[in-house]
Amino acid sequence: MGLNQTIFTWIHAGAGNRPLADALAIFFAEAGPYLLAVCLVILWFRVERDKRILLIEAAETGVIGLAFNQLAGFFYYHPRPFMMGLCTPLLTHVPENSFPSDHATLMFGAALYLLLNRGAVYGVPLLAAAFLTAWGRVYAGLHFPFDMAGSFLIALATAGLMLRLSRKSRIISKLNFRLNRGIELIIGRFTHNLG
Repeated sequence: MGLNQTIFTWIHAGAGNRPLADALAIFFAEAGPYLLAVCLVILWFRVERDKRILLIEAAETGVIGLAFNQLAGFFYYHPRPFMMGLCTPLLTHVPENSFPSDHATLMFGAALYLLLNRGAVYGVPLLAAAFLTAWGRVYAGLHFPFDMAGSFLIALATAGLMLRLSRKSRIISKLNFRLNRGIELIIGRFTHNLG
């Protein structure tokens, strides 16, 4: 048994027999991207107006990371643990490529972008949620630990690329400024109609 399977077996041990750990793993394994969306929306209303662009760029980083995941999956295929008969997953999932994890890449990408852009106040809680999501997906039998390591590296590279592009590219800066303004207008109209 290789290192990846050994670590998986250690993390997954007891799955299905520990109600609290099972519930937490299922929650984070499924809810990670939704937590990210909710956190970004809450932060949108809590941060200063000039910091909102960071939230847009963090979301973009996660989405761009997903595109890189598709490329990585095109060149490297690895079955999921349950496809190899190593476990019975806590969640039903289609049998598809395990490497890398879309959930983890999305979460790590947004969190790492904020951390690299001096947004530690926002990035640290998101990074903690990303690690819990990664743990939950491994514990639940959906991924291997190396899938999460690959997701982290893809997210880190994407965050670095996005940070560089956001600082160097006027086109991206203008697009993000316009996107920011559009979101503010939509939210402004929505809240005006409520009041």
